[in-house]
Amino acid sequence: MNVKQVLTYVVSLGIGVVLFYLAFSFIDDKDALWETMRSASWEGIAASFVMGYLAIVSRGLRWGILLEPLGRKAGAARSVHAVAFAYFANTFVPRSGELARCAALNQTDDIPVDELFGTVISERVIDFAFLMVLTAAAVLGNIPAFAQLLEGAVLPDLTNLMALGAAALGLIGVLIWKRKELLALPFARKIADFLTGVWSGLNSIRHMKQKGRFMAHTFFIWFMYFFMAWVIFKSFDEVQDISILQALFIMVAGGFGMVIPAPGGVGSYQWAVMTGFMALGYGKALGLAVANIIWFTQTAMIVTMGGIAYLYLLVYRLRKDRKA
Repeated sequence: MNVKQVLTYVVSLGIGVVLFYLAFSFIDDKDALWETMRSASWEGIAASFVMGYLAIVSRGLRWGILLEPLGRKAGAARSVHAVAFAYFANTFVPRSGELARCAALNQTDDIPVDELFGTVISERVIDFAFLMVLTAAAVLGNIPAFAQLLEGAVLPDLTNLMALGAAALGLIGVLIWKRKELLALPFARKIADFLTGVWSGLNSIRHMKQKGRFMAHTFFIWFMYFFMAWVIFKSFDEVQDISILQALFIMVAGGFGMVIPAPGGVGSYQWAVMTGFMALGYGKALGLAVANIIWFTQTAMIVTMGGIAYLYLLVYRLRKDRKA
């Protein structure tokens, strides 16, 4: 890691620690918080652990379906372990997971990184669409809670957003106008070749032969995301009355909390989930306790299974190099 990467990591970790401290400092009775956390059932924690990993397995298998239209075939086990390794990498270095899994599969199956990255972008587009649908359902089903969340929120200046959009469009226009001159430059040619590979990966979603299986995996992944939180909710006596739409609201809030670039979502996830619980009328101590149990469970799963995935990929690569 260079100095810039170290500084980026330190800043992102600092953001997470500050948010976690602020969430914890809001709790007056710390003993009650620990007692609430200890009351969670081990059955629910174990079920959440398994469901979280099943989502990773399904995501890996879905990735393999996207690679087929490119004429590429990766082993199912290697695809799954590459995805698990991506989650592992994200836990320590935010936003590094997508490149990490592309690099891992490139080394084990010799698939170009640019094509792999294009398929990852396709995945993200589909997942973002699902997240927006779930967000709409969560908001419409919990309008009073959503209105409370918006109170005091700082919204972006529309004028600045429009100016930024106009500048981006202008830059794209210049690049198109001067494309012949730019493509004559060596570094620009390399960028163009990389983008061509990315575009090829993006197009893979249009040429899939197994669209039904792809969508089945996508639904399964999001069902697992929901139920790995739901079983934790049901592990607490105080949350037994939570409805599906309320649970969805909490899940979406936690998902947006993970957008903040803190390692593994530490602090940002707890803050978002606690805020969501408070908006629904639950106590902040309960919200933080539930958030902590979900975060610790999923982090333990990611570190355990991601570590196993790293060893698997490393051993596979070493054996491959010996045969070469």
